[in-house]
Amino acid sequence: MVLDPSQSAHTIRADTVIRNIGQLVTVAQGPLPGASGPLQVIDHALVSISQGRITWIGREGEEEPQFQSATTEEDIAIIDAEGAVITPGFVDSHTHLVFAGNRAQEFHLRRAGTSYGELLARGQGILTTMNATRSADEETLLDLAQERLRSLSGYGTTTVEIKTGYGLNPEAEEQCLHIINKLNIADTNTLPALNEVRVVPTFLGAHSVPPEYRERREAYVELVIEEMLPRFVGLARFCDVFCEREAFTLEESRCILTRAKELGYLLKLHADQLSPSGGSRLAAELGAVSADHLDHASDEDLEAMREAGVVATLLPGCSYTLRSPYPTARRFLDHGLHVALATDFNPGTSYCENMQMILGLAMSSMGMSLEEALTAATINGARALALQDEIGSIEVGKQCELALWSIQDYHEIGYHFGTNLVRTTLVKR
Repeated sequence: MVLDPSQSAHTIRADTVIRNIGQLVTVAQGPLPGASGPLQVIDHALVSISQGRITWIGREGEEEPQFQSATTEEDIAIIDAEGAVITPGFVDSHTHLVFAGNRAQEFHLRRAGTSYGELLARGQGILTTMNATRSADEETLLDLAQERLRSLSGYGTTTVEIKTGYGLNPEAEEQCLHIINKLNIADTNTLPALNEVRVVPTFLGAHSVPPEYRERREAYVELVIEEMLPRFVGLARFCDVFCEREAFTLEESRCILTRAKELGYLLKLHADQLSPSGGSRLAAELGAVSADHLDHASDEDLEAMREAGVVATLLPGCSYTLRSPYPTARRFLDHGLHVALATDFNPGTSYCENMQMILGLAMSSMGMSLEEALTAATINGARALALQDEIGSIEVGKQCELALWSIQDYHEIGYHFGTNLVRTTLVKR
């Protein structure tokens, strides 16, 4: 398709044009012509894409350019959005998606008063999942992960970070990393083209000390530093550590992450979730991309993170499951931090694939506005993965990762809850 050349003097490359968009919620980081509000919303909009990247956005029929395929006119696909609201796809920047088994029994034990720390001390919690994951073969783990990935995608997620951490030995951790990287290859036999998801791999060998090293934890830390980190270079983008008294001390975390940084990994931390562990300050010290959880981070910690440019990732699904107080998002925002939201999808403390629910919890229990929550779940999720120049907003030059909603106005997000409001996702590579 080529529009009437008299409509515009310029030509835009496109292999796909999306028309009849009711509201285009761009979350653009700068002002856009014809856009309004903090999320830079364009009504009656049109988007063009070429080779996976957005080439034009604007109001349909207003100074609309001539679209031209790189090959022939007939190659341009026209998508009728049928008046849908379109937002950037969600960027779920913290998940533990590759595992076997479940911990439903532990969920009910916590409801009866058993603490998360008590479960870890008993060899349950993460170690329950470790045993099930070590016992599963690669085909089983891959099938389970693909099923979960389809579920995340169905709720509007188009990019997801996935951590290891349920193998806790070199062989099982490597197997999990290979599975995560396989998920990042589009396989139209298992993942429909319109539900393609970008996957970002993270090595979390320092998730818990496995039972065989319980009496010699220094040897396990050395194993992570001397064998696993060098072995997994190129398989993981990030290295993460669970910095907590029930997991790894501040000094152990510093040693692991310092070595990871030397090897070229980007850094993340599970920080200050169960106690003021010092993890958020360590994230600032080492220049981590994000620090996650942060339930017990002090104002001084948050200032250090802001000065170092560390993204604060909040995980309300954990507060919901653990019945712990929700961090107040306003405190993080008032400190000038970029705040991201993520599911923390995992079998123990946040068994939730649904980013829409996470937005709802952020608004109802953490004091976020809809605009702040959408920003946190899109462009700031991208910042938490150091991908903000590629995804997270609808802007010319960025990758096409979109969520099409079955609503008339984006303000219905969070208002109509308990159901899936996303019609489909559209990802172009």
